[in-house]
Amino acid sequence: MTDAFVDESWLSATPREDYLLAVVSVITSQRRRLQLITRRIKKHAGRLKAQSELKASASSPQIARRFLHALAAEPDVEITAAIWRGKRGEIEDYEALYQRVMARCVWQVVKRHPRCDVFIDKRYTNPNQQHDLEGGIREAIAGVRGNIVRVFQETSHAVQELAAPDFVAWAFVQRYGFGHEEFYRLIRSKVAHFDDLSAKKKSGSP
Repeated sequence: MTDAFVDESWLSATPREDYLLAVVSVITSQRRRLQLITRRIKKHAGRLKAQSELKASASSPQIARRFLHALAAEPDVEITAAIWRGKRGEIEDYEALYQRVMARCVWQVVKRHPRCDVFIDKRYTNPNQQHDLEGGIREAIAGVRGNIVRVFQETSHAVQELAAPDFVAWAFVQRYGFGHEEFYRLIRSKVAHFDDLSAKKKSGSP
């Protein structure tokens, strides 16, 4: 079974744009390997308790490098990503934008792996919003023939593998928000597909 772990990173008032949203997936058929990486990095971080979430935004650059390097060394890992960047005035509905970019990223996964489990870092506690998010995803992937997809919205407390897309999304924000290439370069070889959904639309390989 193929598993995809999906998370997002938002950034406002970047040097390049007023707003940036990056949604990424980390895809593997060996999720146990992602668990081991996360546990190992937590151990190096030292201060984290076993049940604590490992987040790129709260980690040192050394921990981020270590995590991304370990991820890139895994032969059975693919990354897909969708981003949106632009002006605040272009955003009519932040949640609709999030759901659109999320649906695109999951579509990228399902296009490559029609039979998979998708674990999304839980944004909503409201069941109606959870339903809307999954509904948008189901609509986006409806055209992929033979898809058999289960969608789970979970916290990274419950699914520690969600640390992987958190660090990767952060690396995308460093690149596209600040122009810092260092962290992105560590995982660039793993990026299988990329879509830019903003006005400066580019798709394919970043």
